[in-house]
Amino acid sequence: MKIRTLAVVFFILYGFAIPFAAYDFFNENYVASLALMGSCFVIALMFLSGRVFLFTILISFYVFKVYLIRPYVDIFLPYLDGKQLEYIYLNNFFFNPHDAGIVYISLFSLLLAWLLGTLLVRSKPTEPVFPLRIFKKIDAYILNADWRFWLIWVVLTFLNYKSPSEAWEGMMTGESSGSFGYGLFSPYIINFICLYAFILLNYNKSEKRNWLLILPVISYCLLNSAGGSRSAVFIVLVMASSYWFFLNFERRLSFNDLKKITMVIVLLPLVIFAGLFAQVLRPLLRAGADPEVIWETAKKGFNLLDSNNAIMSTIFFGLTELLHRLSSLQAQFLILNDHFIHPPWETFNPWNTVMRIFNDLMPGDPFSNLLTINQLYDYIYHDALINYNSETWGIQGTLYLYFGYWFSPIVVFCVACLIARYYPKISFLAKHSPSVIVFFILLFNDLIENGTFERVIPNDIVRPLVCFFTVSFFMRVLKIIFPSKLKRLRETR
Repeated sequence: MKIRTLAVVFFILYGFAIPFAAYDFFNENYVASLALMGSCFVIALMFLSGRVFLFTILISFYVFKVYLIRPYVDIFLPYLDGKQLEYIYLNNFFFNPHDAGIVYISLFSLLLAWLLGTLLVRSKPTEPVFPLRIFKKIDAYILNADWRFWLIWVVLTFLNYKSPSEAWEGMMTGESSGSFGYGLFSPYIINFICLYAFILLNYNKSEKRNWLLILPVISYCLLNSAGGSRSAVFIVLVMASSYWFFLNFERRLSFNDLKKITMVIVLLPLVIFAGLFAQVLRPLLRAGADPEVIWETAKKGFNLLDSNNAIMSTIFFGLTELLHRLSSLQAQFLILNDHFIHPPWETFNPWNTVMRIFNDLMPGDPFSNLLTINQLYDYIYHDALINYNSETWGIQGTLYLYFGYWFSPIVVFCVACLIARYYPKISFLAKHSPSVIVFFILLFNDLIENGTFERVIPNDIVRPLVCFFTVSFFMRVLKIIFPSKLKRLRETR
C-alpha cells in the first residue's frame, strides 16, 4: 500500500465513522455532520487524484485540526466538575446547529471548488527551475553548516529572547519593550529550515547528515513551551510530518516507514504533555507571578508521580481545553453568520489593511488611531477594545468578508486552477531547496490559519526575507575575517 493510499483510506473511514463514533454530535448537528462527512470524502479524492499533493497535505492538516476533530472535543466532559464545565460551556457559547450548518456547508463548497480546479487544469510542463539567489545562499549555509553559521544563529536567538513574563505583560498592557529589530531579525524561520535540511539530507541518504540541525527546533520547543505556548511542539510535529509525507507520498509502505509512523504515534503523548505543561504555566505568566513561583510550578509539572501535580490532577479538563483550542472555530462562526456589532467593512477593508501593514513594518505608527489586527476581531464581534487577542480569522472567514458566501468558492476555484497549472515548479523547488519550501509552507499555513494579510505579509514575507539577508550578510563578514581557504591551505602543507 502506498502512503497516499493510506491517507485516502483514513479520511474515508473517518467520514463513515462520524454517525457511529460521534452519535450525539451527529443527531444534534445533522446538517453540519453531513457536510463534515462530505468534506472527508472530498479530501480523500484530493489524495486519490495525486494533484498538487503538497497543497493537499497542508490543507488536510489544517481542516482536520480545526474542523474535523470537532465531533470529539467533548469526549471528556463526563469527567469534569461543575466549574470546569461552566468554563468550557462559556468558551463554547458560539456553537449551535444552525450556525454550524452554515460553516460546514461553506467548508464543503470551498474544498469541492479546490478539487475541481486542480482536476480541470493540466500542469504546465517545465524544465528544472532554481530558487532566487538569497534562497540558494541560505541553503548552502545550512546544508554545510559550520561554526560561523552556528555563531550567527546563537547571537540572533539571544538578541531575540524575551522573558515569558515580559512577553505576557506586553500582550496584556501593550507596554513591554519592543523586540529586537522589531522582530525582523528573528531566527524563527531558520529553525525550521534546519529541520527540513536534516529531513532532506536523510531522504537523499547524504553523507552530510548533521544531527546538530535538529538543535534549533528543540530549543524552539523548549523556549516556547516554557513561555506558555501550547502549540510549539505540535507545530514542529506538523511541519516535520507534512514534509516527510510530501517526499514519500508515492512510495509503498515499508517496515522502516511503519517504524517512523509508530515513532510519531509514540511521540504524541509528549506533544500533549508539552501543551498541558504550557497551559499550566499560562495563568501564572499572564498574572505576572514571581519567577520562583513559576519555576516551582514547572518542576512540579515534570513530577508525574506527585499527587499535587497540576497537570495530572486536571488532565481531563486540560485535554478538553486543548481540543477546543485546536478546533478554533469561534471566528468562523461569528463571521460567516454575521454576528457582528460593528459593520466589518468599516474597519476591515483593503485600504485599512494596507495601513495596518505599514504600521506593523515601520517604526511608530504612520497611520495613527487605527485598530491593529489583534484588536479588530474583538471590536467588530464583541464591541471590546483590548490590547491583544490571538483569535485567528481563518481563510474561510476572510474569504466571506471579501467575497461573500457564494462567490468565495469561485475565487478558490480560480486559485486552484492557477496553482495546478504551475505546480511542477513548486514541487521541484520543494524537493531541492529547504529554504524555499519552509518559506512557502509557513506562508501558506499562515494564510489559511490566520487568513489576514496584516499578519501574513509582515510575518511570513518581509521578516523571513530580512532574516535571510541578515544571515547572508554576517556569513559574508565572517568569511572575510575567517576565510576557510586559509584552513585548507594549512591542511595541505
